[in-house]
Amino acid sequence: MKITIVGTGYVGLVTGACLADTGNEIWCVDKNESKIRNLEKGILPLYEPGLESLVQNGFKKETLFFTTEIAQAVKNTAICFLCVDTPLSKEGSPDLTNIFAATEVLGAHLTSPCLIVTKSTVPVGTTKKIKEILEKKLRERNIIAGLFSVASNPEFLREGSAVQDFQHPDRIVAGVEKTQDAELLEKLYKPFLRMHGCFLKMDIPSAEFAKYAANTMLASRISLINELANLSEHVGADIDPIREVLGQDPRIGPHFLLAGLGYGGSCLPKDVQALIRLGEEKKVSLPMISAIQKTNQNQRELFFKKLANHFGSEENLRDKTIAIWGLSFKPETDDIRESPAFSIIEKLLQYEARVRVFDPQALDKTRDIFQKSIYFAEDPYSCLEKADCLLVLTEWDIFKKPDFLKMKQAMTTPLIFDGRNIYSKAFLHENGFIYKGVGR
Repeated sequence: MKITIVGTGYVGLVTGACLADTGNEIWCVDKNESKIRNLEKGILPLYEPGLESLVQNGFKKETLFFTTEIAQAVKNTAICFLCVDTPLSKEGSPDLTNIFAATEVLGAHLTSPCLIVTKSTVPVGTTKKIKEILEKKLRERNIIAGLFSVASNPEFLREGSAVQDFQHPDRIVAGVEKTQDAELLEKLYKPFLRMHGCFLKMDIPSAEFAKYAANTMLASRISLINELANLSEHVGADIDPIREVLGQDPRIGPHFLLAGLGYGGSCLPKDVQALIRLGEEKKVSLPMISAIQKTNQNQRELFFKKLANHFGSEENLRDKTIAIWGLSFKPETDDIRESPAFSIIEKLLQYEARVRVFDPQALDKTRDIFQKSIYFAEDPYSCLEKADCLLVLTEWDIFKKPDFLKMKQAMTTPLIFDGRNIYSKAFLHENGFIYKGVGR
């Protein structure tokens, strides 16, 4: 089956590479010419475990193609996935400029029957607007109605495990207008649903809303466990065994119950904010969803305040050497969008601290932002040289079992602020470290 992917970002590239791996003919189209040329050379614009080999294999087997020419990509295609970014606007709602622009271009080149599928995370009603744009473009070209149909197929991919998530989905959501469109999508996804997972057919508005609902639910768990952690710290309790108690309850489950610095990335912050904005537009009160966002923002501020209080005040951070392990918003990705590390670094620089950082994947993207205002170390231990404190801000595996003696020898003061609770408080105290966690 020939499939077109519009957009070669995180969602588009993973979708294209995984669908090509099952034998489909995939055409990925993007207006960024340098990105397309790099992809043809096997150079990816992002880091995602397992993705590079999939892209290279698809290119070698001639099941995966990259182009800037949408006419070539959509010629005789059966399905066209719209995987264009929808960042937040200044008003706090999703900016649909790019996806509507891509739809305009698509409408100018569509020549054969095709199912147009919205895979980007978009507000309810967006797919309907896409349909209206396409119908208008086709009328301008004097092409008969019925050349295309539309559907919503939101992605549920976690950065750092996106390939695994795509190849082994727990559910595929298909919002459709016609039964045959659902059947076509189910046929496409059948290789990934053979062992487990389910295909959920529904109307288009429900499919569009489902993605926002899922991410908001996950965000709520993170904010709630962080609030519980903050309180437990003040009453002398430890959130880690409490989390285990909660996780063993089948009504609650163990996922998304790790206390820390809150959520970041491109999905949860954007989707929670989008729902808040939607509630404002529809005049629907959403106090709980608003609280999720506020708690998440506060979590980073509380962590910084804890650090400043240890040194006496924010002003006392001046000329202190602060080492930071972890820059990406989560491990196994180079995505730094809404990363807690960045707001913390900005505050440290505001109070004239000397900042040294290390991350296995996100150094280059961070360097583009902070440039020479911070020191970029090539390994975890050189990052610690003469450090007055270490902040662990991302739970990369490389940080979980370090050489603590080597760490202690490198640092001026053996002080660790563990923003991800990856270390044993008792072990570090026994080995001469000053340890500060979250909710412990």
